[in-house]
Amino acid sequence: MNTDKENWLILTDEQSKISTEKALYILQDPLSQLSLSYLKNNKILFSPYPKKVFNEGFTKSGYWLKFHVRNNAQAHTKWLLEVGYPLLDRLDIFIEDNDGNRLALWQLGDLKSFAERPIEHRNFVVPLDFSVHKEQVVYLNIHSSSSVQAPITLWKSEFFIEEHSTEQYALGVYYGMMAAMFLYNLFLWISIRDKSYLLYIGYIASFAALQLSTSGIGYQFIWSLSPAIAQLAVPLTIALVGVFGTAFTRSFLHTDINSKNADRALLACMAMSGFTGLLAFVSSTATVMALAAPVVLAFLLVILFASLTTLLKGKREARFFLAAWVAFIIGGLITIITIYGALPSNVWTIHASKIGSVFEIVLLSFALADRINILQHDKEQAEQRIKDELEQKAESLMESNRLKNDFLATISHEFRTPLNGILGSLELAADSHLQDANLALKDAQTSAHEMLELVDNVLTYTELQSGTRTVSPENIELKPVLAAFSESIRLRCEHKNLAFECIQDSSLPERLYIDIKCVRHALKALLDNAIKFTEAGHIRVTFSLAEMDHIDCLEIQIQDTGIGMTDVELERVSGFMSQVDSSYQRRYQGLGIGLSLVRAVCHCLQGNIHVSSHKNEGTTVLLKFPTRKASSESNPRLASLSTFNLETTDENALGHVLVVEDNTINQKVLKSMLGRLQLKVDIADNGEQAIELLNRRRNYHYDLIFMDCQMPVMDGFEATRQIRKSQLKESHTPIIAVTANAMSGDEKLCLEAGMNDYLSKPINLDQVRAAVYKWVPSTH
Repeated sequence: MNTDKENWLILTDEQSKISTEKALYILQDPLSQLSLSYLKNNKILFSPYPKKVFNEGFTKSGYWLKFHVRNNAQAHTKWLLEVGYPLLDRLDIFIEDNDGNRLALWQLGDLKSFAERPIEHRNFVVPLDFSVHKEQVVYLNIHSSSSVQAPITLWKSEFFIEEHSTEQYALGVYYGMMAAMFLYNLFLWISIRDKSYLLYIGYIASFAALQLSTSGIGYQFIWSLSPAIAQLAVPLTIALVGVFGTAFTRSFLHTDINSKNADRALLACMAMSGFTGLLAFVSSTATVMALAAPVVLAFLLVILFASLTTLLKGKREARFFLAAWVAFIIGGLITIITIYGALPSNVWTIHASKIGSVFEIVLLSFALADRINILQHDKEQAEQRIKDELEQKAESLMESNRLKNDFLATISHEFRTPLNGILGSLELAADSHLQDANLALKDAQTSAHEMLELVDNVLTYTELQSGTRTVSPENIELKPVLAAFSESIRLRCEHKNLAFECIQDSSLPERLYIDIKCVRHALKALLDNAIKFTEAGHIRVTFSLAEMDHIDCLEIQIQDTGIGMTDVELERVSGFMSQVDSSYQRRYQGLGIGLSLVRAVCHCLQGNIHVSSHKNEGTTVLLKFPTRKASSESNPRLASLSTFNLETTDENALGHVLVVEDNTINQKVLKSMLGRLQLKVDIADNGEQAIELLNRRRNYHYDLIFMDCQMPVMDGFEATRQIRKSQLKESHTPIIAVTANAMSGDEKLCLEAGMNDYLSKPINLDQVRAAVYKWVPSTH
């Protein structure tokens, strides 16, 4: 007992509590094997402890602590000794008088049942009984898998009760606040089903459980009969805080969208926290706690980084979130530093994480409320945006309906005009002499061609607008095509007393590889407009070979001296079914799709169009279509056509043809045409009859089959496929589609079914003759 008396603790009547500062002596026991009797018998010296509070952080070593107490009070007094760290595994307290006689021994720690404690308190508290002017020596033997620290305080009994009643009240308020926030956010989650609230509920619950574990309240009131749970509670709740905290941060800040680096760091922390929790079940508490502290430190720093990153990206909801975690981080860092022994243990450092968490809970409540406001604001904006879009769509739909109605009215008018000519002419022909009947029939034919052109223009425009038009370039001989086209335009110009000039530049090759059908549609639409809107003067068309983007192109320039247009009118007529004058009293007829059809053709062929027009001066249109020079290979579809022949008889027939057609009138028309080409014709009403006819015939075979596509019982596609698969002689006979399916993709469907060629209704004798000569060469 050689300790300096000047370092003893002196108890007086005025004191209510006293700490062991400067009075504490320690002895390290690395193997935790030394006994008090061994220390006393070998007179092993203790060393003064330099810090105010004993705290050695995480260590496997055991420690012996010693201090002397002298009672200088005037009366016999009762004091309490408190060790204010409830996570110590083993704490043995020895009380001896100054002569070395043992007065008391308490064996405490969280490895012992709570019922064995002399005083029920969350910390370790034992009674001390001091006689007047007597000295006592207190020995403490400490060993723990958690942080090794022992804030030691001596209290007068009555003052201890008063002081700790206030502390218990403060802890009750703290845990009550945690419970209130848990229930509040639980109700919010039930109401709005936002995952962030559910994760925050998990975080609050796990953090509250952690605080119950570290404060000793959990051991006092919840698992007091199970030291095993007390050992497991701290590392497991630390792991749960890490898992729920990182998950909540990822969900609240949307780091998977706003910050990929922060998101990866949070996922790593979540994984480490989960690993720590699993390790608690299979490893020692000392090992797990040594790992848990750096994991928690990393967890706090990563959340700080994620919050700052999100805030710097302008996300308003990160403001309160960052402030909340800064408050908690400060408290958490103070607690961790205290655990490692760098700060003294006192009421502020020990409860720093609780104090920080109070601020955190309040600020996170603000953050969640702010998030609700932001979501509400975003919802209102989204609703307004959707409302505006719906209004725009409604206006577009109304405009579309108006255009549809106008288009149907125009279609009705434009189709009824030639139809009236056809019906009227046929009625006159039925009541007229032969010469007058011929004139009436010619007028009916002209009206029918006008109607066919209207149908063709509508179908072409529909295909071009929908993007289903198939580009089908051909190897054509240019001059005959241009000559025939120019001649038809010249006749129309002469009818209106307009001068017409067609110029073919010397740069034009004899043949070009181009989709002449599309070019013809565009050219005809423009010339129709030129003739329609030119009352006097001339129309000039110039064909030349030019260059566009370093490739050859067919350049067509159309000039007229018509009424012209202003820039506003030019922009208006570029739209679908638009005319400068769309009233019922309009002077010029038509569907109103001319210029928009031309633009669609240019887009389809990857060409371009330039229009310049001046009011009352005329219009100039320049078209360019990519092309390339073609070889001199002939095109069978353009073969020269001979004159009509008389209808054939069986004796002088040049071939035998099968016509598969369900319409009686069309049967008669096609049979008559083929008869004039000296061909014998058999008729089948549908595909099934055609196959039966092919199976029945014995002494002859068919040289050619004309096949309709849409028929009852069996259509032309299926009939063709069955013929091609059969063992019939006609399995390789040429089959020509004759169909009213006039879309550009229909020809491809016919060829894929096994047909050899394609004619679109209505057909004329020239088309039939060209097809026969192509596939049955012996007929000419």
